[in-house]
Amino acid sequence: MFQSIRPLSNPEIGGHWLGNRLKLGLFATNTVSISYLFYPHFLPQPGDKLDLLSQIQLDTSFQSDDLWGWEAELCRTETASMIYIIQLEKTDGTTHFVIDPYAKDSRGGEKWGVPLGFIVDKQNYSLSVISRQSGKEFNGLRRLPVIAPETTLNQINSQRPSRPNHPIEQSIVYECHLRGMTRSPTSLIANSSLSGTYKGLVNCIPYLKSLGITAIELLPVFDFDENETLYSATTKKHSLLNYWGYSPLLFFAPKQNYAADVENAVQEFKAMVDKFHQADLEIWLDVVFNHTAEFGEDGPVDHFKALAAENWYLRDEDGSYTNHSGCGNTLRCAQPTTKKMIRNCLYYWSNVIGVDGFRFDLATILNRDCSGEIMDFPKLLWELNNDPGLHDIKLISEPWDAAGGYELGKAASFAGWTEWNDKFRDTVRRAIRGDDNIIDELKESLLGSPMVFGSVEKGRKGSLNFITSHDGMTMMDLVSYNNKHNQENCEDNYDGHYSDFSNNCGAEGATNNSEILKIRFRKLRMFHCLLQLSNGIPMFVGGDEFGRTQLGNNNAYCLDSPLTWIDWTLATKHKQLLEFTKRMITLRKQLASLLFSKNSNYQWFNALGGPEDLASHIRTLHYQLTNDEWPERSLRVMINCFDKPVKFEVPADKSWQVLLDTDKEPEDYIAPVDGGAWLEGFTVQVLKNEIISIDAS
Repeated sequence: MFQSIRPLSNPEIGGHWLGNRLKLGLFATNTVSISYLFYPHFLPQPGDKLDLLSQIQLDTSFQSDDLWGWEAELCRTETASMIYIIQLEKTDGTTHFVIDPYAKDSRGGEKWGVPLGFIVDKQNYSLSVISRQSGKEFNGLRRLPVIAPETTLNQINSQRPSRPNHPIEQSIVYECHLRGMTRSPTSLIANSSLSGTYKGLVNCIPYLKSLGITAIELLPVFDFDENETLYSATTKKHSLLNYWGYSPLLFFAPKQNYAADVENAVQEFKAMVDKFHQADLEIWLDVVFNHTAEFGEDGPVDHFKALAAENWYLRDEDGSYTNHSGCGNTLRCAQPTTKKMIRNCLYYWSNVIGVDGFRFDLATILNRDCSGEIMDFPKLLWELNNDPGLHDIKLISEPWDAAGGYELGKAASFAGWTEWNDKFRDTVRRAIRGDDNIIDELKESLLGSPMVFGSVEKGRKGSLNFITSHDGMTMMDLVSYNNKHNQENCEDNYDGHYSDFSNNCGAEGATNNSEILKIRFRKLRMFHCLLQLSNGIPMFVGGDEFGRTQLGNNNAYCLDSPLTWIDWTLATKHKQLLEFTKRMITLRKQLASLLFSKNSNYQWFNALGGPEDLASHIRTLHYQLTNDEWPERSLRVMINCFDKPVKFEVPADKSWQVLLDTDKEPEDYIAPVDGGAWLEGFTVQVLKNEIISIDAS
């Protein structure tokens, strides 16, 4: 089915099919020959057996250094797509069947939680489909790459809606799990083919618009094997799966069983992006370039291990896999081929698929050299931020790794990135827990962590502020549990963080005690208030806006169940919290030019209006905010982190309006009397000396 087969001297890695011409490139070391095995496209079922359609064998004449490449013309242009596998003959005499790590589509992951395996007969190259056990140990293939005709980039983008291109400092981010958003029986599309899919997420757009966010950040959608869990134990309710997906198997392929139409996952993903863009919403992806799904020595061999393990992975002196990721291996990001793969992957997802930003998991690993040492200057991060192919694409780092690397502030200072600010997270949690000796750090966090990022203004773009994320307790659990409760994970509660800086307000877990519930919801509103009033980019995890709980589980990576799905009934049950969150987002947007500009001025006081006092026993903050562009306006922000009421004094010669009180509904606001304002424990009040109407609709 191929003719005019010829070598490519400088091939682009991966497969490309334009018109009737096919081009394929591969990076492989210590290899004698390579064979590409082609099969008809099909949807695999256990017991299926497929005969070889065509084989292209490459000798060393198709090799240039460690790059192998070839092109050919298709004799049968009616073929819509094909399955292909790569056979490697190594210099040590071993033979390996691998998948192309650059494949943009695959088969074998059609049904969530159903592990398939693929075995190639070494004699006749027939392909057999089997049911395999869950777990990381498997000697066959876990996916079948698909290659299909492509269109040019101009054709792709000619009729697609334009990006929203919201400035990073004006972004409000909603982190969520794509499957978990619509998987619950409480979802409007429950029990339909759209539940838990890309197409299903489109149904959430009206709600997300009403909430006021500007971008969603999706947990990993690069193809991963949810059945690879290290623990094969089963709880009374469900099996353990890799629900979060921080284990990339194919970097260029979208998760197939997140699609309603599993044969057209790429097209469905792009259509989802277009719908979000039409609604003026951005899509950011949580991406993993620090390790792969091949784990360590005892893990499967999918691609990189057999192709060129010494190039793709960091190795210890004894040849074992360095484990800076905590997942068995570590990508060698300073190696030119790995760097190029990362860059090409970002190009594809942003320029072809159309996403607007990337949050890099364990990004410190991207700043380790070829021996695994952290570099003083984050060269790769700088290169990506200055790459014309990534113009206007948001780049956000998680500034640590699992081997003790911690670099908060470096990516922002040297490479112009935005960074997850865990200091903000921990400080706000401790302040609302009621800790002593924290108020000076709370002030620093409200200002955008200028001591970390260099200035208040730099913090507005550099600091991504969050109190919660997928990793850790939900916001509701922070005020409902003193300790983590991860028994469902079948690791005897040893996994997860040991300190979430949480406080149960008087009872561990669910309670009907009205006083405890009152304190909890007061603290929840305080969380949302401080998040939206702070300099930096606010982010919260899906469901926090109406009090989602994971029953104290702070490491729910392996649970695909109602515990991790969004319970939409809470939007009604906790309607007041949801409406407060909307008001806070609206307030942030309406006052942005006053609050967050180079002309914003802060003046700090103690609670009684005298000189600022940040002594260790103090738990109040009180400041006035003015702006040279608005000379007749000023705001007073009063924060009480004590558990008892505190009286704040403001100038009595001004007519103050209560713009916000986290303890009360708007109709119950009480303006200062004779310059005195009483704040209930764990409350924030914002005063203004000029009326501004706030429309949360």
